Amino acid sequence: MIKYIVLFKFRDPEECIPMVIQKLHSMEAVIPEILSMETGIDIWHNVERSYDLALTCTFKDMDAFKVYDRHPFHEKVREYIYAHRTDGKTIIYEV
Repeated sequence: MIKYIVLFKFRDPEECIPMVIQKLHSMEAVIPEILSMETGIDIWHNVERSYDLALTCTFKDMDAFKVYDRHPFHEKVREYIYAHRTDGKTIIYEV
C-alpha cells in the first residue's frame, strides 16, 4: 500500500481552505484508486514550521497513484489549489 501526504501553504488560508477541502474530498467519489483520504487544518500556527493544510491519501500501489495523479478531475482540483497556494511539500512511501 502507498501513503501520500501533501502539506499546503496558502496566501489567504481562511478564505480558500473550506473550498480546497471540499474539492479534495470530491475526488473520492470520482477517482476509485483513492482508498482513503483525510484532510486536516493546522492548529499549531507556528509561523516558521507550520503548513496550513495536510492531505493524506492511501492507494493500492504506485500504479494506482499514477492513475490518480493524471486523472482529469484531479487536474481540475490541482488547478484550483495552485491558484491559491504559496508552497507545497509531498512524500510518498510504502506501508
